[in-house]
Amino acid sequence: MLPKNNKVVAVLAKAFWCSYMGTWLNAFRGFADWWIIYLDIVEKLGIDPKWDRLATEIAYRIAYFSDPPLETLKSLIIGQRVVVFGAGHNLENHINMVVRSPKWRKAVFIAADGASKALLENGLEPHIVVTDLDGDLKYIWRSVEEGSIPVVHVHGDNIDVVTRFLYEIVKSGRRFVVTTQIEPMYPIMNFGGFTDGDRAFAIAVLFNAYEILLAGMDFGDIVGRYSKPWLKTHEKASPRKKIKLDIAYEIVSMLSCEARSKIYTLSDTAPRCVSKISL
Repeated sequence: MLPKNNKVVAVLAKAFWCSYMGTWLNAFRGFADWWIIYLDIVEKLGIDPKWDRLATEIAYRIAYFSDPPLETLKSLIIGQRVVVFGAGHNLENHINMVVRSPKWRKAVFIAADGASKALLENGLEPHIVVTDLDGDLKYIWRSVEEGSIPVVHVHGDNIDVVTRFLYEIVKSGRRFVVTTQIEPMYPIMNFGGFTDGDRAFAIAVLFNAYEILLAGMDFGDIVGRYSKPWLKTHEKASPRKKIKLDIAYEIVSMLSCEARSKIYTLSDTAPRCVSKISL
């Protein structure tokens, strides 16, 4: 029998919803599928999961009372055309292609970290910014202030910068989402994905975009200048960075082959199940 007190009912309903969302809202078939991928990444990169767990616990304490705008993300993406902008060396050229396209210039824009700077410099505002905060923070904050939804990823290597960012955004009253790559604890989510680019793509797949276009996502051995705030030109990827790009390629490929969305890329390197197009 349900409690007569409406407040009790509301609390119980929210507890159930939080548990469900935190456990099951993942672009892969389930969290267990993602966990297999994560353990492989741990082995390839020598990651110690205890630091990811510590980072997640700290973020959880800060964001505990937050209300992540999941319904807003869903309403932005579901059934829509979405462009996912990575920070690859071909980003600027691809932005110009998108702007000239009557079909794609009105799409929903998801920027992976430093790609937000390139978009803003070209007079475009991303609807969503997916970031672990190693891009240009000035432009990430500018995107947030102009209305972008920040999806902030926490892991063992960015505890300090994420902690500062979360305290600031909580104080500002703006809504945000925090993600992790380990077990989620609502309101901390795990949508799937490892790098900002493939995580941004995972979000577009998860919320059922009609069509997804990958721009500035090359997966090669060149790091684009928008990838890090201190870069002035493109540079060759370090061995560790190349491993991360290969991981991103595999994640995008796996999701693309299972997705209901139509998926395209502007880059020469097309992940599996992704069609190469030009605009």
